Amino acid sequence: MIGFLRDVFSVRGMMIAVYFLIGVFLNTAAPHLPTHAPASVAGLHSWVQWIFSVLFWPLGLWKPELTLGKWTP
Repeated sequence: MIGFLRDVFSVRGMMIAVYFLIGVFLNTAAPHLPTHAPASVAGLHSWVQWIFSVLFWPLGLWKPELTLGKWTP
């Protein structure tokens, strides 16, 4: 138990907590927070999408203009 608390309150633990907090705050705006209960398949899908958007929020900062190659249709 002491080792767990030491890890949580270490620099790495605080960085992980800040990472998750930023993801939650970026993804809880009105269109992002799922409105369906997770009892249905559509509701479960919405919540899974929300969890992925919280975990991978830095990918939302990526813009195609920042890449070296240009996409052509």
